[in-house]
Amino acid sequence: MKLSAFVSKHWDALIASVVASAFIYFYTRHSGIGVSPDSVNYESAATNIRDHFSFTDFNGLPLVDFPLGYPSFLALISRITGAPVLQIVSVLNCILFSGVIILTSIIISSYQRTSRVYKACILSLLACSPCLLEVYSMLWSETFFIFLILLFVVALHNYFRTHRTSDLILTASIVAIAFVTRYAGITLLGAGLFLVFFNGELAIAKKIKHLILFTLTGSSLVIINLVRNSRAAGHITGVREKALRTLSDNLHQIGTTVSEWLPFLRGHETLAAAVFLLILLAGVCILIYRLLQQQYFASYETIITCFFVVYAFFIILIATISRFEELTSRLLSPLYIPMLLTGSSWVIGVLQRSYRAKRVVIALVFLMVFASFHYHHYQLNAEAWEGIKDAGVPGYTEDSWTQSPAVNYVKKNKASFTPPVYANANDAAYFLAGVHAMALPHKEIQQEIDVFLQHPSFYLIWFTDGENADLVSLDFIKQHKKQVSMEEMEGGAVYFFADSARSPLPR
Repeated sequence: MKLSAFVSKHWDALIASVVASAFIYFYTRHSGIGVSPDSVNYESAATNIRDHFSFTDFNGLPLVDFPLGYPSFLALISRITGAPVLQIVSVLNCILFSGVIILTSIIISSYQRTSRVYKACILSLLACSPCLLEVYSMLWSETFFIFLILLFVVALHNYFRTHRTSDLILTASIVAIAFVTRYAGITLLGAGLFLVFFNGELAIAKKIKHLILFTLTGSSLVIINLVRNSRAAGHITGVREKALRTLSDNLHQIGTTVSEWLPFLRGHETLAAAVFLLILLAGVCILIYRLLQQQYFASYETIITCFFVVYAFFIILIATISRFEELTSRLLSPLYIPMLLTGSSWVIGVLQRSYRAKRVVIALVFLMVFASFHYHHYQLNAEAWEGIKDAGVPGYTEDSWTQSPAVNYVKKNKASFTPPVYANANDAAYFLAGVHAMALPHKEIQQEIDVFLQHPSFYLIWFTDGENADLVSLDFIKQHKKQVSMEEMEGGAVYFFADSARSPLPR
């Protein structure tokens, strides 16, 4: 497609991309890109890969808790540009966010029933979405993962048009990169296998060949990653504890998140969970219908709906089995665009099939809902901006961390902390003060606790805002070790535990 034709067809996506990039610029202007504990691992691993081709974290340990795709991607971009990771991420996120908007425009433009007004409305919502703005203001792997999801949708649709092996391999390669970017990329593999298997246009022999090829190619990188993890650290995905939350708890958390995404539902978590389940049920029904009516099967609508259903069931199941952070907007963000499209694309068909008077009524209702979305986004973004404009994006680059007296004390006196040094937020100790501290043991892993308690003396850096309920508490440590000295300041404290009564802490 010529550039002029592309601009003519996707001008609304280009405008939305500029708006989204402007949001990211203003959000990150005060203190730079947002940095969370996961971000520190990504940044340090990317730097080690770029400089030494070493897949290790900030303490020089093998990186196994996170797949290697995203830090490798950051290392490649950093190598090409010659700039440190933290300096390029804001611009990189603007590019990825713009890519997400343009890919969404391509998808909607190729719907079986499409509308330029509908497309412009959806793209404007994405550009101002608090969910996406939060993700693309942070150094998180979701920024790359969401882009890969939509790239997969476009590539798989192209394969359905041609059924060429080369197009299948291209699609599977995108799946492989997504899978090694986030382990949740298994949902792309599952959705792809489902759609290829039930595609009635493929001959049986060719279908079997393509299913095997898709599986092997799509899982290749993550298998290499897991084998490397097993050899380097003795386990394949790091510490994975048994879930504490029930299915009901997880659905409630989804409801809490969705209530922030959709207008009229804020503060109504149960109703929001019901709306989510209703859209999920509708997605299942759409898949069954399109499976039975094969003339509608190989379409963008089918692919988007299939991914939405597969990812939704996956995240609910895995959160009920394995313990990790709550189902926040960050973890559910890959569902945001598929849910929005699955829950609204029917409007186009209804409008086009309705007689004039009914069409006007439906269009007015749609525009009212669209306006309420934007007002809802305005309220949430205004609330977020009140903190961001003065203190920066929440995380370790926020003023409350960078200007913390506790951080300044650790930074000033780090030369006096002889190993072993522990911290309840060892990523913060490294990122903000350059201290290579070890993480406290998990309270349910006795082997880690035994190693920790064997030390006759150690320093403990304790950040007030860095408490982690999965790790041993300060009270536990005081019960099992003798506190020799403590230097307390706003935002935290530094402890020394030892058999000797002499205090080595500077004052």
